[in-house]
Amino acid sequence: MSKIKKIEAITDLSVYTKFTKDEGMFQIQARVYSMVTPRGNIYDHDIQDIEIEFLINNKKVKHNGFKALYTQLYGENTYTKYCHISATELNN
Repeated sequence: MSKIKKIEAITDLSVYTKFTKDEGMFQIQARVYSMVTPRGNIYDHDIQDIEIEFLINNKKVKHNGFKALYTQLYGENTYTKYCHISATELNN
């Protein structure tokens, strides 16, 4: 029978964080899923996914409806840029 020898063990911690951001006329609610891996005295933090929901008057609205409203208010191609800026801000 061969002997099994453990060479390395890595423990990853799954982290769920919920954020809200008030944008005045509407609010953003974001769920951030990430993995934290201990490396000695430091921790690596890797964001896996960000889910963004929009609220108007504290009520969730459908994604497509909010996109249409945002585009009507602020112009073509502004929604994608806004989502990118928001995700980047939440990523930091």
